[in-house]
Amino acid sequence: DRGVYHYNNGNYPRAITNFNKALLQYRSIDNQMGIANSCMNLAKVYMLINHNQIAAEYLTNANATVKNAQLTSLQDHLHLLNASLAIKTLQYNQALQELDAVTNINKNINIQMAVLKNQTHIAFLKNDSDKKQWLEQYRKLQKKHPENTQSHAARILRFEAELSANNNKKELLLKQALSISRDIAARTAIAATLTQWAEVDTNEKKYRAAENKLLRALFIRHQLSDVQSSLLLLQQLNTLYVTIDNKKQLIAKYWIDKISKNNLSEWEKLFTDFDTFPEI
Repeated sequence: DRGVYHYNNGNYPRAITNFNKALLQYRSIDNQMGIANSCMNLAKVYMLINHNQIAAEYLTNANATVKNAQLTSLQDHLHLLNASLAIKTLQYNQALQELDAVTNINKNINIQMAVLKNQTHIAFLKNDSDKKQWLEQYRKLQKKHPENTQSHAARILRFEAELSANNNKKELLLKQALSISRDIAARTAIAATLTQWAEVDTNEKKYRAAENKLLRALFIRHQLSDVQSSLLLLQQLNTLYVTIDNKKQLIAKYWIDKISKNNLSEWEKLFTDFDTFPEI
């Protein structure tokens, strides 16, 4: 329960600590349901911060436990987590197979929303011709069930911004998405929205505005210990600084080189090289 509380409040390191404690306790009494749930919770939080290899290892244990103990009530949730990991690792066909295996899609709104979110995400990533149709289904279901689906509403706005060819409309949609994500303190969604918006700014040659958003996103990703996303943001900043700031470009390149070599010995110091706020 503590792990879920911290997860819902975006404190992922604390959530990981509590989920690990829960897993240890469940293993100590050979509670297969608790073991499977704990592994799934850990996989979910590790995926959020892009530690996908660790997430895969927990999902392997979860899949084995669910199968061996015949925990049928967990199968749909497990299929969704397997699909999410497959999307992150670019295995789209595997993700679609996992989504097709979900059996209670018509009985549970949360499952329906998650399936449509993933289907839409895959269609956008592959630039499929039916991506608008998937988005429309996703939008209709969210509007039909607006309570407790704010995170889906924000994600839909980001998809709509991606579809729009009008930069002013893109900015309006992303502003709305950012507002929703802030209201529910969805840290990873806030960072993703800022990153998407920075791309719009860059295309319009609003380089300082783009830098501001990328740095705000980097702060969030760094706080979450999301190494992969931090590296991607540093690469975007590096490209930006080639145009606007050679000194900062050297700093960005320094950190890109360190992280690319998996040298994280000074990880805690990363953001201080970019921060404009005074140290306490």
